[in-house]
Amino acid sequence: MEQRKRLGGNSGAGYYTSWEKSKDNGCIYCGSVATTREHIPSKAFLIEPYPENLATIPACFECNNGYSEDEKYLSCFLDVLRSQVYADYHQQEQTIVRLEKDEKLHKTLKEQIEKKDVKVYYNPDEERMLRILFKLARCHAGFEFDHINFDDVKAKIWYEFAFNISDEVMLGFNEIPEMDKAPEVGSRGVFVPFIAQNVKTGEVMALAFWNVVQDEQYRYQVYLNSEGQITVKLVIFEFLYCEVVFE
Repeated sequence: MEQRKRLGGNSGAGYYTSWEKSKDNGCIYCGSVATTREHIPSKAFLIEPYPENLATIPACFECNNGYSEDEKYLSCFLDVLRSQVYADYHQQEQTIVRLEKDEKLHKTLKEQIEKKDVKVYYNPDEERMLRILFKLARCHAGFEFDHINFDDVKAKIWYEFAFNISDEVMLGFNEIPEMDKAPEVGSRGVFVPFIAQNVKTGEVMALAFWNVVQDEQYRYQVYLNSEGQITVKLVIFEFLYCEVVFE
């Protein structure tokens, strides 16, 4: 099985993708010196008690805090929309508390999500949504594959809400993909997939399983597609489905 090589060679390997307090680290977002560690995913998408040993990645103070408002917005938007779409679903306690404390956000969501009779109308701030989805995918790709130079690659982002996804598309999205090309030795991605070998042909394949951070809250999958491109799939609240391909 062919190995994928890190974009940009070995320069900076781990510098932007592995947080160690005793060593110098670089911010995965802007490249400056990292002074904090960023949880991936953000706790904005999780509920207490939080999972133990959440993954972290280096970030500077400004970047670490620069996404907070948009993360809070996306988390609340998804939870409020879900409560309007599904009559038997009640908003999470953290969503209720956040909206009680943030009148501006509460007003924004009332304007963006409206239910008339039995039909729900919604109009998310797509710029804020895509900003966070790309941010999450970038962190997962960096953490799993030690990928750097994200600013030099293009990303193709697809997302949809569960109630708009057909059974066929959902089945394909949730499948466990086979990787023809293995992650580079030394990256976490080498250890996460399940490696299998056909005893008759000797063919080796890697299966990329889902990483469930918290049941019903957040899961993700990172793998190399048939063209060797890093692909990240995210599922938030089992409600928003997203795929990001770094081309």
